Amino acid sequence: MLAATALLAGCGASASAHTSQAATIHLVDDAGHHLTLKKPATRIVVIEPSNGEIVLDLGLKSDIVGADQSIFQYTPSPWKSELTGLKDIGSAYPGINVESLVARKPDLVITGPGIKGIPSLAQYHIPVLTLNPANIQGIYHDILLVGQATGRTRQAKTQVATMKQEIKAVELKVKTVRSRPTVFYDMGGLYTAGPHSFVNSLIDLAGAVNVGASLSRTAYPQVTAEQVVAANPQDILIDSSAGTSVTQEEHLAGFSAIRAVKSGHVYVVPNSSYIDQPSPALVTGLKELVNVLHPGLLKGQ
Repeated sequence: MLAATALLAGCGASASAHTSQAATIHLVDDAGHHLTLKKPATRIVVIEPSNGEIVLDLGLKSDIVGADQSIFQYTPSPWKSELTGLKDIGSAYPGINVESLVARKPDLVITGPGIKGIPSLAQYHIPVLTLNPANIQGIYHDILLVGQATGRTRQAKTQVATMKQEIKAVELKVKTVRSRPTVFYDMGGLYTAGPHSFVNSLIDLAGAVNVGASLSRTAYPQVTAEQVVAANPQDILIDSSAGTSVTQEEHLAGFSAIRAVKSGHVYVVPNSSYIDQPSPALVTGLKELVNVLHPGLLKGQ
């Protein structure tokens, strides 16, 4: 598996052996914020599982001085086994505990967008790198961005190259499929993947058409049952973290008329953590989607 390979690669080098960078590091994050680091970060607070997975894959566990609660709750294997010994700074939602975070004395905070309290870190002169990729190319970009910020540029380039290679192998298999089924991905409460989301990109790569992309202009909209019925998808996928069973999904208002329900093509995705998180986990997530939508296609991979 890619993740295991990347972890082993990261562990092969000392976590403190950062790539030397004499020049000041200038970065622009996904929020358009400019930040300057005088040297590669060595004391990192990481927020959100996807960001934690990126940092761990770059072999930087010993540099993580704090991680938010969601990382301990939702990080899938093999990264989950790497969390032992990390400092839990508490929940980041709806906002962080600024005092707890500052007490860790980080020289970089890697976070997602919209978390209350993050802007106040400016008064403590703590650099913040916000990651919010809209597609798979954006995930590659963010891995390279973290590599720059931490002096692990070479490792980041290797990680991205490995991901691209594995995804290309899946793409070649998917190209042999004659039909691309229409899919509705229920992330819980009829929230779904919109057109500007990496999950939409993943569904497309898996050889399917995401109906959610035509139901809204936002990345992760909440749609109505009527919209899903009108879209009439051939397959319905349910995020396993949503807590919704196949039976519950099939009994939503009007869903009995949908092709997916009529044909028994309503599935709970086995481990949606690989699909929902914009991180190196997406390779495993892509394979999960292909295995559900095109059973047997990836046999032996």
